[in-house]
Amino acid sequence: MSDFSPLSIIKSQAKHHARQHDVKLSVAQETLARQAGFEEYHELTVVAQRNPNDPRLMVTAFGVRDYKEAIHSDDVFSELDQELEQMLSGAMAETNASEFGIGEIEVESAAYNEATGVLTLGMSITYEGQQDPDRIYYGRAFFLQAVVELIRRDGKWSLGEDGVSITSSESDADRDRRTEWEYMAQEAAAENENHRPSSTMAEALASELQISLADAELLADAEVTVNASDDGLPYSYWVDVEPYAEGALRADLLARFGTLEFELNANFFDDIHPDM
Repeated sequence: MSDFSPLSIIKSQAKHHARQHDVKLSVAQETLARQAGFEEYHELTVVAQRNPNDPRLMVTAFGVRDYKEAIHSDDVFSELDQELEQMLSGAMAETNASEFGIGEIEVESAAYNEATGVLTLGMSITYEGQQDPDRIYYGRAFFLQAVVELIRRDGKWSLGEDGVSITSSESDADRDRRTEWEYMAQEAAAENENHRPSSTMAEALASELQISLADAELLADAEVTVNASDDGLPYSYWVDVEPYAEGALRADLLARFGTLEFELNANFFDDIHPDM
């Protein structure tokens, strides 16, 4: 059995209790088991083998009911704050804010290694300061993704040897710039759409059928049907000009195409303005 499993830790606690109170180890074990909420020590060992994350075991061995709660135990939060202050000192110097500290945090994942006794937490952290209202805004917060390693020794949680690793960092100024860029991109796209070349149905038919605009205007009200897939995706369109094509125009179209019903490609209507 590993040295840092819940059961191993509880066994160590029982030995310490036996020495401290000068009682037999079995007496100490039974005492701790009842304090943890078990009827007897044997029940505790059985539960530990089947479910090492049982809340009763967690509280007895680690002082928390869930590994994610360890970040708020003992002096961990203060140690984390100090570590982040050192790691972000350069970035903070580029702002005009002060009195930085941990704001919102969320523990997104927790993994405990029973072989090493290291608890690895995946976290999102907001590290923020107080903005100086008399100076130009350069940002006052950092939004971090971090991996935090904790160890529990002598009944206390603390930062592990590797402490904190920041996997990604973004300031509120970065977010503001990105939002501004996204807005500008949307505005540019809308501007391009507004200036997109558009034509009337008659102009489009004149180009498609190689006829004059005057003749095409005679056909502009022709019936259009869509040739679409089962899920509604248009493959092409058909326009039937037979009711509107007369005289020389009718003869010309029949001579060149042999029909008065024409297939148009799926993009035919892309540049046709509905109000023109």
